[in-house]
Amino acid sequence: MVQHVNNTALQMVVPLWTGVRQLQQILPRQSRLVLHAGPPFRDVSELPQAILNSVLVGIQYENWAPNKVAAQTLLEEGGVQLAPAQDYGVLVPLAGVVTPSMYMLEVSDGNQPVNKKYSVLNEGMIWCTRLGIDAEEMVPHLRWLHQDLGAKLAAGFGGNVDLAPILQVSLLNGDDGHARTMYASRLLADIIVSWGINDEQSKTFLYGAMAWALNYWMAASALILATQKQPDGVDAIVKVGGNGLRFGLQLASSQSWLVVDAPVIQGNKETGKEQVQALGTLGDSAVVDFVGLGGQCLDLAGLSAKNLQGFLPEDYLTRQSRFLKTKPPFLAGRAGITNFNSVIESNTGPLVLLGMIDGSGRHGRIGGGVATVDAALLQALKEWQDETTMV
Repeated sequence: MVQHVNNTALQMVVPLWTGVRQLQQILPRQSRLVLHAGPPFRDVSELPQAILNSVLVGIQYENWAPNKVAAQTLLEEGGVQLAPAQDYGVLVPLAGVVTPSMYMLEVSDGNQPVNKKYSVLNEGMIWCTRLGIDAEEMVPHLRWLHQDLGAKLAAGFGGNVDLAPILQVSLLNGDDGHARTMYASRLLADIIVSWGINDEQSKTFLYGAMAWALNYWMAASALILATQKQPDGVDAIVKVGGNGLRFGLQLASSQSWLVVDAPVIQGNKETGKEQVQALGTLGDSAVVDFVGLGGQCLDLAGLSAKNLQGFLPEDYLTRQSRFLKTKPPFLAGRAGITNFNSVIESNTGPLVLLGMIDGSGRHGRIGGGVATVDAALLQALKEWQDETTMV
């Protein structure tokens, strides 16, 4: 388990946006692969409807099946492989999916470029697999996003982008790096437009995609977690996320997920959706909070804190000092990197800011809230005994 983290190693991680790649470029041998967030599922039958919707949209997007019914049949007959995205170095938000021809953001360590993580392009605010909805507009939107905008980004990529300065200035302007990423999203849109990707459709989308930056922070956070260096006998959390049914993490010394029933997300539901049942902790974006962003930045992000009043612990402004013990330069000297043992010893852990997704797959996002990680949750983790992938 984690006892201490080597600060020198952490300080060497410099997250850079280094390109835009398709999943099939980094995993050329995986022909019919659909990646999802969090730990594995046991089988297709236990997929929550919201995630099933996204998987079926992904199958249709790839033209593996002509319609939803045929996609469902293909899935049930084992014609598609499902797997946790983080097992392949990829990050997926909420109920989202990644399929082979989808484009992803590549984030590399400037000091060790061989170390890379990927996050799927943010889909905007409406027709998003991360929301788990089933709508006719989904496949056409994804085809535009990846085959038009994604292809333009890949071809017109203007050179490596240091992500730390963008993150840091965004935190000083109201972002928390998870639930609120509006300032950073505009800065990244400015960069993309400056590369000549400035047609009206692309510009309208980019400047309207208020969560565009989140996917960069997910890949950067995953890179920092995964490249921690520890002395012999010391472990570290290198993966963390939820699939709506289970919350899980992986330690550096293990190839297996540790899982527990997904915590409930506590928060305000939208008017008229108070009785809609939300999935439990969902998405790979928990890596952001475990690095020290999101719920650990509410002292800077006043609006995020205000929106969650009534659901936050009384010590939400200071509690992170009890379990965040390092100061990676990505956070400009703020404490970061969740230490497993520190959570156990202090009974204090990350506040994970998350969207609440309707498990039935009908309503999409129904609100926003917070899930609390504490010692009891980590102590309840059990090693995953089933296969990591489903074929």
